[in-house]
Amino acid sequence: MAKTKTAKTAKKAVETTEKETLKVVEAARKGALAYVGLHVVAFEEAKTRFEKYRAARKEFIETLVVKGEEIESKATVFAKETQIKATEQLADKTSKVGIKLPFSANDQVKELETEIASLNKKIAKMAKAKKPAAKTTTRKTTKKAA
Repeated sequence: MAKTKTAKTAKKAVETTEKETLKVVEAARKGALAYVGLHVVAFEEAKTRFEKYRAARKEFIETLVVKGEEIESKATVFAKETQIKATEQLADKTSKVGIKLPFSANDQVKELETEIASLNKKIAKMAKAKKPAAKTTTRKTTKKAA
């Protein structure tokens, strides 16, 4: 009986050990599966958030492009209006300056040249009109010493 009792006890111990070993192996397996599952869930969550971010980014960039185009068109209109105003002001100021200045440099030179020519003609006419008087020769008389 002692043998059977020991054998029974040994058999129970082996069965208990096998059960406990299976529990430990099952717990280790579940731990490993949980670890892998954690990474899968994290990857899927990251993928979902990335896709949401990508869609939001595209939408955000499109919004920025639309705003940029609006500003570009406003700036173009403003630049054209400013160019027109500047051209008008320049023309106005130029005409005012032109009125205040009697002649431009080239016109003044031409005017002075014509004035010189007319004065030369007057001098020539005066010279012809006033003929020099006939030269009178005077002889010196010298007294002869006796």
